[in-house]
Amino acid sequence: MIFKHLFRSKHQNPDPQVRLQAIENLNKQDPQHKTVLHELAFNDSDVGVSLAALNKLDSFVLWYKMSEIATNDRVQKKSQQFVENILLDGQNEALTEQEKRNFILETRDIGLIEKLLGQQWIQQDTELAMKLLQKAEKPQLQEKLLFNTQNEGLQTAILHTLTDGVQSRKLLIKIQKKTSSIVLKEFANETLQGWLTAEQAPLEVEQQVKMVLSRMLALKDRNDLLLIQRQQTGLTQQYTQIAERFDCLSELKRAEIEQKHADITTRVERTVALLIPQWQAQQDELELSQRMHTLLVEVEQSLAELSKQLTTRISEISPSEVETFVQKVNAYIEKLQELTSQIPASNQVAHRCLEQLNNQLLSSLNTLTHLPQFQQAIKLGMDLLETFAALSLPDDASQIEAAEEYLREQRQEWRNTVASYQAHIPVSLTQQWNERFKLWQQAIKALKNQLDGEVSRCRNKLRAIESLINQGKFKVAMVLYQKVQNWFNVLPEKQQGQLERTFSSVKEQIENLKDWQDYIAAPRKPALLNEVQALIEHPLDIDAQSSAIKSFRYQWNSLGKTDTESDQALNEAFESAIEKAFAPCREFYDKQQQQREQNMLAKQQVLAEIKALGENDGGVAELTKSLRSVQQKWKNIGEVDFKQRNALYDNYQQLLNPLRNKVSAFYQDNAEQKQALLIKAEKLLELEPVNEAIEQAKKLQQTWKTIEHAGKKAEAELWPAFRKVNDSIFAKKAEANQQEKSQLKEQVALVKGQVTQLETLLGSAGDKAGVQSALQDKHTVIDTIATLPMPERRVLEQRVQTLVEQQQLKLTELVKSAKGQAYQDLFSALKMWQTDSEIPEGVATLSKQWQQCFRELSENTDRHDLTIKMEIVAQQDSPPKDAKKRQSIQMQLMAQKLQSGESLDMLSLLKDWIRAGSLSKSDITLLKRVEPLFVG
Repeated sequence: MIFKHLFRSKHQNPDPQVRLQAIENLNKQDPQHKTVLHELAFNDSDVGVSLAALNKLDSFVLWYKMSEIATNDRVQKKSQQFVENILLDGQNEALTEQEKRNFILETRDIGLIEKLLGQQWIQQDTELAMKLLQKAEKPQLQEKLLFNTQNEGLQTAILHTLTDGVQSRKLLIKIQKKTSSIVLKEFANETLQGWLTAEQAPLEVEQQVKMVLSRMLALKDRNDLLLIQRQQTGLTQQYTQIAERFDCLSELKRAEIEQKHADITTRVERTVALLIPQWQAQQDELELSQRMHTLLVEVEQSLAELSKQLTTRISEISPSEVETFVQKVNAYIEKLQELTSQIPASNQVAHRCLEQLNNQLLSSLNTLTHLPQFQQAIKLGMDLLETFAALSLPDDASQIEAAEEYLREQRQEWRNTVASYQAHIPVSLTQQWNERFKLWQQAIKALKNQLDGEVSRCRNKLRAIESLINQGKFKVAMVLYQKVQNWFNVLPEKQQGQLERTFSSVKEQIENLKDWQDYIAAPRKPALLNEVQALIEHPLDIDAQSSAIKSFRYQWNSLGKTDTESDQALNEAFESAIEKAFAPCREFYDKQQQQREQNMLAKQQVLAEIKALGENDGGVAELTKSLRSVQQKWKNIGEVDFKQRNALYDNYQQLLNPLRNKVSAFYQDNAEQKQALLIKAEKLLELEPVNEAIEQAKKLQQTWKTIEHAGKKAEAELWPAFRKVNDSIFAKKAEANQQEKSQLKEQVALVKGQVTQLETLLGSAGDKAGVQSALQDKHTVIDTIATLPMPERRVLEQRVQTLVEQQQLKLTELVKSAKGQAYQDLFSALKMWQTDSEIPEGVATLSKQWQQCFRELSENTDRHDLTIKMEIVAQQDSPPKDAKKRQSIQMQLMAQKLQSGESLDMLSLLKDWIRAGSLSKSDITLLKRVEPLFVG
C-alpha cells in the first residue's frame, strides 16, 4: 500500500486538493494530459475537480456535453451557465458565428432554445429562428416572438406556419388589433378571409355542382338536338372547372357527385341517341323544303318576267322568244313533277302549293301557244272597258233594276273575253275594269240603301201613327200622317205596293178622327179653363205648378182648333189664364237666374285663383293643398246658366289639368321612390345576417319619412306593404334571437356538463397519472367557453381556473407525498447498510440517482462535517457540542461563496453523505440528525 501511494500520479490522489493542484500542472495541448483532464472532468467524484478540469480544457463542446450528462446539480448548473454565456453574449468570441449557428441548429435543449429566441441577432436570422421554433414546438413561444420581434420577415414566416383553428384565428384577430404593421395586418386579414373562404368552399362547390347537374338533367326533357348538344358542351366545361375545386370535398361527397354526373350524362346521351334520327329526318325535310323554296322563287321570277314581256311587248315578241319561254316553262313543269313525287303525301300544304304553281305554268304555256288569240282578247277587253266607262252611273232609285241587269251582262261578257288568259291580262286593264265595276256596285248599293231607308221610315211612322191613335193623341197622329202621306206618294210603285195595306188602314183611321175632333173638343176646353182658374186661386209649389201648367197646355193643344168664334174666344181666355198661373214660376226662375249669375262670378274668381296657382313657383306639397281647397270651393258653388256651363267647365278643366298633371307627376315620383324602397325592403327578407338586414331596414324607414305624400291610392297600397315587410324583418330578428338564445342555452348546458365532468374526473383521481389526465380536455373546453357571452364565460372560466389550481395543488401534494415516501425508503435502506460490500435489498427499489450513490463510494468524506453543513443549509440547530465546529464550517462556506459564488444544496450534500460508505455506529447517530431534515 505504501508503494502504491508513493508512485501514484497526483491526479489519481484520493485527496481532491492534490488533484486540483495536479490539474494546474497539466497542459491541454499534450495529448496525454488532455486525456487525464477528460477523465477528471467527466469521471472524478469531486465537483471542484470536475469543474477545474473543464476550466483547464476550456472547450465549449465539453462544457455543453457536461451540461447534458452531469448528475451533479452544481456541475450541471455551472456547465449550462458557461454554454449560455458564450451563446447569449453577442460580444463573446469563443466561437465563430458559423460555429454558433451550427451548434444552435443541432441543440435540442428546449430551455436554451427559448433563451436563444429572445436574442436580437437570432430574431434577425429568419431561417434560424424558424428552425428553433420548429424544435421548441411551443405555440406560446411562437406567439410571444411574433409580437416581440422587430423582424417583419420573421413575423410573416411565423404567420405562414399557422393552420386554421380557433387559436390561430384568435391570434390573427389579436394581430389586427394590436400590431402597427400594415403588412402584418393585411396578411392577417387575407389569411382570415382565406380560411373563411375555404370554410365556405365545400358549400359553394356543392351549390355550383347542384346547379350545373340540375341544368344537365333538364336537357333530357328537351327535344332540340342542337340545343342539347350546345348546352351539354357548355355545362360539361363548367363542371370540369368546378371539379378542379373538389379537393375541398370529402371523398364520399366527391364520389357521390361524380356518380351523379355519370348517371346524368348517360341519361342525356340516351336522349341524344333517340333524337338523332328525328333530327336527321328534319334535316332531310328541311333540305327538301329548301329545294322547293328555291324552285318556287325561280318559277315565280320566270312567270313575273313572262308576264312583264306579255304586258309590255305583246306585239313585239318574236317566235324564237316564244319558243324559249315554252321550253323554260316545260322544264319547270318537269321539275315540279319530280319534286312533287319526293314530297310525302301527308304534306298537303306543299302539294297544294306545287299544284297551284303548276297550274300557273300550264296557264302561261297556254297563253304562249295561243298568242294571237291572247292579243285579240286584250283588244276586246279594252273595247269593253271603253264602252263601260262611257256610260254614266245610275243616280235615281227608278234605275236600280235596269242598272243591276246591265252590270250582270257586262261582268259575264268580261269573263268570257279574258277567262282563258286571266293570269297574263295587263294588270292596268284588269285594275281599270275592277274599279269601274266597283263604282257601279257602290252606286247601286247607295240607291238601294236610300230607298230602303225611305221605305223603313214610312213603315215606322205608320206604326207610330197607329200607336198615337191608340194612346188618344189624335192631333199629333193627324200631323204626322200629313208628312207620311207625302213620303209615300214619292216612292216607286214597287215599294208603294209593299206598304199599301198598312197605309190604307192608317188613312181610314185618320179620316174617322177628323169627324170626331169637333165633337170631342167642344165640352173639354171649358173644363180645362176652369182647372187653370183653380190653379191660379190655389197655386202649388213651384215644381208642381210648372208641371201642371205644362200638362194643361199639352191637353189644350191636343184638342186642336175648329176656327169658330167661340173656340177662338176660349183659346184667348186660356192663354191669359195660363200666363197668370205661370207668374209665380217666372218670379222664382228670375231669382234662380240671379243666383246663377252670382255663381258665375264666384266660379270666375275660382278660375282666377287656379290661374294664380299655376303662376306660383311654390312647392308641390303646398300646391297640392291649395289645389284641394279650390276644387272643394268650386264644388260648393251652385249651378250657372246652362248656356255658359260647358264653356266655363272646359275653362276650369283647362286651367286645372296642368296643375293636376304637376301634382300627379309629383305623386308618381314619390310613389316610384317608395316603390323602390319597398323592393329594397323585400330583398332584405333574404339578407343574412339578420342584424345587417335590420340596420338597412331602419335606414329605409328614415328615407321613407323624407319622401312626400304619394297620393291616397298609392299610399293605401304602398305603406301597408312596406310596414308588413318591415314587420316580417323584425319578426325574423326576434325568431333568430329566440333561436340563438335556445342554441346558447344548449351550448352553455353542454359546456357546463363538460366542466362538471372535469370536476368529477379530478375529484375521483387518486394518483399522479390520474390527476394529470383528468384535465387533458381542458383546452378544448376553454376554447368552447371562449365562444360564449361574457357573463356565462366568466363563471365557467372561473370554474376551470379553480380546477387548474386544484390540479396543481393535488399534484404538489402527490409529489410531496411521493418525495417523502422516497426519503423514508432511502433512510430505511441507510439504516440497513452495515458493510460496503453488501448493499441492502431496499436500495433496488430506489431511484437511479440514489442507487448510484450507494455504488460510487468516495473516500475521505467526513460525514460529521456533511451533517453540520446540512443542518446549516436547512437552518436547523446542531447539538451544543458541535457549536464550535459549526461556526468554523460556516466561515468556510461563507469564504467559498465569496470566492466562487457557489452555495451548497441539501440534495448534493445528502448524496455525498451516502457516498461515504456503510454506516458505523457513530454514523447511525448522525443519521438520526440527518433524517428529520428530509422526512417531515
